[in-house]
Amino acid sequence: MSEPATNNSGCFTSLMVLLAAIFSSLVSANGSAFTPLLPPQPTEIAMHVDLAPSVENFTSEELQLAADVITKRLAGLALEPTSVEIVDGALIRVGLPPLENLDDVVQTLSSRGLLEFVDFSDIPDYPAWTGSEILTTGQGDHPISETAAPNPTTNQPFVTIISGTDIESATAFLDTQFSQWTVLITLSEAAGNTLGDYTRDVIGKPMAIVLDGKVLIAPVINQELGREAVIQGNFTEADTRRLAVQLGAGALPFALTVQVIDGNFGR
Repeated sequence: MSEPATNNSGCFTSLMVLLAAIFSSLVSANGSAFTPLLPPQPTEIAMHVDLAPSVENFTSEELQLAADVITKRLAGLALEPTSVEIVDGALIRVGLPPLENLDDVVQTLSSRGLLEFVDFSDIPDYPAWTGSEILTTGQGDHPISETAAPNPTTNQPFVTIISGTDIESATAFLDTQFSQWTVLITLSEAAGNTLGDYTRDVIGKPMAIVLDGKVLIAPVINQELGREAVIQGNFTEADTRRLAVQLGAGALPFALTVQVIDGNFGR
């Protein structure tokens, strides 16, 4: 059984704020409009990027879902013109305009972007798990890491309460109170109810916030939560805007790897 990575600070709870009442005024004060990671690009498709699933056992439905998510992420980046097509049932070919930061765009498109709220109520040493890779039920048929740790209490995957599929919107903004770039997420009504029911029963216990299989933080729940949540951490502005685009478009069923980049723009 894998051991969790040790984090000596053990006090990252202050970096994670989950409140449902004050964020409308907070976001308004800091600018709620999402500024695209890149400005709109004119003219023509200048290159093609071939992205292949990082797993072997995928279905045609999962590949189509991945193509749909990439299309939404491109819209979130405000890129024009673009194209997305499935080739030979094996990879996704993305057409892009000339770009100066191609690597950032490819990372935004290819990372899985799976956010999970995970049950940590039976984990006594929860602060030590910050930064650890864990196995969760929300990862489905495609675990993010073969070496991820299961729940040490049950030796089974950690239970995912809600995941990125339940997110209706995600917005990046600067939280001036903590001087940190932040992502505000809004959950579907059903997911908000699920999270509320869960947190009502675990007040005083931890819940992990997990991104792509890695524990960002495991704050102690001190009140029932609702449809809105704020994610804060040691993120740069670019990281935060990228995360907002990914969360707003939904998670990929698996990560994608770059096979071919046909074109030299931005390289």
